[in-house]
Amino acid sequence: METTLFGNYVEIKDQKIELEGATLLHLNEIRKWTQFLSILGFLAVGLLLFVGVLLLITTSLPTVMQFDQYGILSPWIGIFYIVFAGIYFFPVFYLFKFSKYAKHSLMQIDSGGSSTELMAHAIGYLKKHFRFVGIFTVVILAVYLLVIIGLVIAFVIR
Repeated sequence: METTLFGNYVEIKDQKIELEGATLLHLNEIRKWTQFLSILGFLAVGLLLFVGVLLLITTSLPTVMQFDQYGILSPWIGIFYIVFAGIYFFPVFYLFKFSKYAKHSLMQIDSGGSSTELMAHAIGYLKKHFRFVGIFTVVILAVYLLVIIGLVIAFVIR
């Protein structure tokens, strides 16, 4: 296990924590919801990919191009959908891996085995999920801020 800093710079290494039955029941319910949400997320990724490829194909047809006089249906929209599906895949995958490892860990508890390592993997994937979502949120907020600043500058210059 790796050494980390926590709280008032107290070193934590190979420490153990015991969970009561009610906490394990809550953890199992969390696992079920994360599995459900990750499956829906995979379906959303598939739908985004499908729509993106469909837009790429249809916007490059000559018959569609002649009706698209304002440039609304450009292939860039399809590319955006495909890129967004690729970005969205990772947090969904991490959530799915958390639910999988948490399930195996909780099943080992039922059979009387040691599930510490599996639960550590599960929590690690949950950490990756929230780190990805947090970083992505900061990036999106920064883009919003830049757009707002750009709009204000454009309005003042005009």
